[in-house]
Amino acid sequence: MNKKTIITALLALVAIAGQAQTNSFTVSGDLSALIKEMQPYVVKPDSVYILNDSTRIIPAGQTQKKYKVTDGKFLIKGQVGQPIYSTLMIAVDIESADGGQKERTIMDVPFVLEVGNIVMDSEKRVFRGTTLNDACAESKLRFQELVESEEFGELKRYAKDFVHQHAADAAGIYMLMLAKDILQPKETLELIHLCSENGQRNMETAFMEMELEEQCKTPQEGDMFKDFVVEYDGKTTRLSDYVGRGKYVIADFWASWCGPCREEIPNIIAAYNKYKDRGLQVIGIAAWDKPEATLKAIDEEQMPYPQIINSQEIATDLYGIDGIPHIILFAPDGTILARGLRGREIDKRLAEIFNDK
Repeated sequence: MNKKTIITALLALVAIAGQAQTNSFTVSGDLSALIKEMQPYVVKPDSVYILNDSTRIIPAGQTQKKYKVTDGKFLIKGQVGQPIYSTLMIAVDIESADGGQKERTIMDVPFVLEVGNIVMDSEKRVFRGTTLNDACAESKLRFQELVESEEFGELKRYAKDFVHQHAADAAGIYMLMLAKDILQPKETLELIHLCSENGQRNMETAFMEMELEEQCKTPQEGDMFKDFVVEYDGKTTRLSDYVGRGKYVIADFWASWCGPCREEIPNIIAAYNKYKDRGLQVIGIAAWDKPEATLKAIDEEQMPYPQIINSQEIATDLYGIDGIPHIILFAPDGTILARGLRGREIDKRLAEIFNDK
């Protein structure tokens, strides 16, 4: 081998070593805050591993590389090319305070796998230390603030703006996963199609896109309502008994056992009392519930508006609802004006409709 060939080979090795160093990452954290959060249970984190879009579908026989958690702390090292939307999976052993019940569960915290030193804040369940993870952390905290203040209209605007700003990188996917239950299916699909090709190929995004396309086959904002029929106690009730009859209609899909549903009911009662004489109809649609439990809850909450009882899956399947409460606002002709209204947004939308300054 001549001198020139040797020098070329050495330069190539240096270049490879430099590239590996440039592409290096660490993911570390202290899980003590997570452990404290789950008291009085005795919680022992066992191991962690990273799940990303290249390993979400694992061929038979392939295993994830796991890293031991010691004294609540972990450290993962490796190389990565372009940033990838990923999830830290945490295997945790949980037992009751008296030691009588033990089980292993997996906790998951999303982040962006990218070059640099990524550090987990286990108290807030976010990651920091790199450009995209810092952006994701701030977005999640802002997202939670808006949820707690029930500013759902602002929340939608914030989520959309963030995805637009990060459509070319993995932080956009992070926000899509965070906001998928707040945005309407058509809105989320439009945002997915804005994202880079790599983002759209992410397995998590691909699965979500398939689910959303199915949901879009059900009535969405701008569509005309679809009628359904419910039989209970010898009486037949239709949605069309209320919707499409010249009044604005709020339909609340709820259940007696659903805590968030019960928390939302005072907002709906307040809206009903405020606007019932100005052209507003409110109906409750009890889903996935025993009729006797529904009737008991109606009495406890003193709900003054009519109810469709015992709808079970009939109404929710027709409208593609997989979580309650779900509140839909219909126009006088039966067109869907809004889906997924919550909290203060109910009164805001009605104030716009009835010119209530």
